[in-house]
Amino acid sequence: MKIFKTQINQRKSEMTGRNTSRHAPPLKIDPTTPPPKKSSVTGTTPSSTGTSASSTSSFPMTSLDTTTSTQTSIPSGATQRSPGAKPEDIFTRLQQPDTAVSSESQAFTQLLSRMGQVIGALHTTCDFLEKSTKFAVAAGPAIKAAEELKKLRHDLQEQQAQYEAQFQLLEGRLSGQLEDAIKGVLRNQALSLVKKRVREEISKSVSEELRLQIPPQLLTQNEMHTSQMLEVDTSVHNLESRARNISIRGASDPLHPLWLPSDSKPHPRFPLTVRALADKSNDEIETLLQAYNIAMPPLRSQSTDKQPVITREEKINHFLNFIGVTLRVVPKPPTTTTGKEGKKLSSTLVISACQ
Repeated sequence: MKIFKTQINQRKSEMTGRNTSRHAPPLKIDPTTPPPKKSSVTGTTPSSTGTSASSTSSFPMTSLDTTTSTQTSIPSGATQRSPGAKPEDIFTRLQQPDTAVSSESQAFTQLLSRMGQVIGALHTTCDFLEKSTKFAVAAGPAIKAAEELKKLRHDLQEQQAQYEAQFQLLEGRLSGQLEDAIKGVLRNQALSLVKKRVREEISKSVSEELRLQIPPQLLTQNEMHTSQMLEVDTSVHNLESRARNISIRGASDPLHPLWLPSDSKPHPRFPLTVRALADKSNDEIETLLQAYNIAMPPLRSQSTDKQPVITREEKINHFLNFIGVTLRVVPKPPTTTTGKEGKKLSSTLVISACQ
């Protein structure tokens, strides 16, 4: 832009020099010559209008100020007659001025005025372009970021639309499957409840019919026979368990439990081995004796002052005899060892075979 401005200034100075060289020197008139008729001579002629029009068409951006046009005037008393000139020629020359020079000067003045306006407009345009370029350079990253954000927003909207469509499809599919599953579960539960209720009703109806058709004596006999069968099963199982317990020879061999008389199950605290039975407390042994209805034999007291007392070892041996085990337990004789270890050994039972 600076180079362009420099070229315009050079062109302007060249055209200004040409305009100065084209101006004709003022005419000199002899005072002795009679004055011509009064006529105002100006540099404005009809031809200048055409030139102005042509120059205006070349620069449509500016308007012409008519006050800037120059006028050519001839001063009175300053002309000088040449030696060979006639007075008629001089008056004719005064009456016919140089219209070509005047119109050309006016056109050039208009051209300079328009060029100045064009140069000013170019300066303004260049400043605006420079500012716009700086703003565009500074706003380039922001514009790029805005475009990327717009693209990212568009992509996210598309993905969201796809996810919503998939979610709706999956929701419809799962809702159908869930309804079918719920219907199936409810159907199965309803069928099971109906079957259970029907079974209870049938059993109740059959029992009521049997009670009405069977005499009470037969019902009593049936109940007695049921209890007798239970006793028989318990006796058979206990006999088999005693027969197996007879073959036990070690304290760690497993015991075969006996059933309770009132139930076809062994007692929860029935010992697993003879050693486990020997380690039980006196209360636990009493509980087992009472559960299996084991009565202790009467003891004779050796002294009249003291009542007979059944020891824990005697109770254990009586329970072992009831379940068919041939082993017996006796307390270990006291030793001379003192301390904690000696006390522990004195309370330990020794397992021995029954002779």
